[in-house]
Amino acid sequence: MEVLFNRLRESVSRNGKRRVLLFGSRDEDALSALFTAREEGWVEVLALGSSFKGVGFEVVFPSVDILEAGCKAVGLMKEGEGDVLLYTGPLDRGFFSLLMEQVKGINEERIMSYVSVVNLPKRDRLTLMTDTLITASPGLKEKIGIVENGIGVSRRLGIERPRIAALAPLELVNPSLRSTLDAAILSKMSERGQFGGASLEGPLAMDNAVSAQAARHKGIESSVPGHVDLYLFPDLESAHITLQFLVYLGGLSSGGVLAGTPFPVVIRSPLERPSSWPINLALSCLMG
Repeated sequence: MEVLFNRLRESVSRNGKRRVLLFGSRDEDALSALFTAREEGWVEVLALGSSFKGVGFEVVFPSVDILEAGCKAVGLMKEGEGDVLLYTGPLDRGFFSLLMEQVKGINEERIMSYVSVVNLPKRDRLTLMTDTLITASPGLKEKIGIVENGIGVSRRLGIERPRIAALAPLELVNPSLRSTLDAAILSKMSERGQFGGASLEGPLAMDNAVSAQAARHKGIESSVPGHVDLYLFPDLESAHITLQFLVYLGGLSSGGVLAGTPFPVVIRSPLERPSSWPINLALSCLMG
């Protein structure tokens, strides 16, 4: 956890102080992360709503409930009164509807997705995985948006030319498996330069994504296998299972960031431990 967070914190500190607008329910782990970040000088905090009376932050609209506080917080963000929105309530339909309306109001084609960040052993940089929270069964159009969001997050983390593995159950294109068809199309789009300097390869099964030798054994010649920066999962189910294994069985530290929003938004995925709040806060501050 410390290796991951310290690297992010150093990057955030170089970018100056961010103003965080806080709303939701009272979450002691989130509040602790905010107090620490404020003491270190890289955030200032404005809380909204009745949940935060007496917590030690300046509070505005102290009598409103969570829903109204969210509307007011979004309004302040749109007026340029904040840099980052931090939400500590339940990740329910009401919250995502509020964000979706803001996304649609700016860009009808934009899609929200969640990019998880893990600190894998024996790697000198972070590894990203997406989409791990939002879209249960994305089609090709949604996957294009998810890839573009992931590339944007990668570059904010200093990975200018991310290598992306479009995962599927196997590395062969099988018309009966939509995930292999989508991955093949995305791979061809990458080959034609449609994702800029990013390189996307797929379909890749997990073995030939993580091992260049395994990929060559299957006849795959690509710079992506063995050097993946961003794993694109075919659906939410496979993403959840993989991330749960890494975090709860493998004991790896993780965090995440909501991408595709008109402004940085800090949340905590149910797949993450409460100790991920500092990582998620730092990640969102970098996105601004």
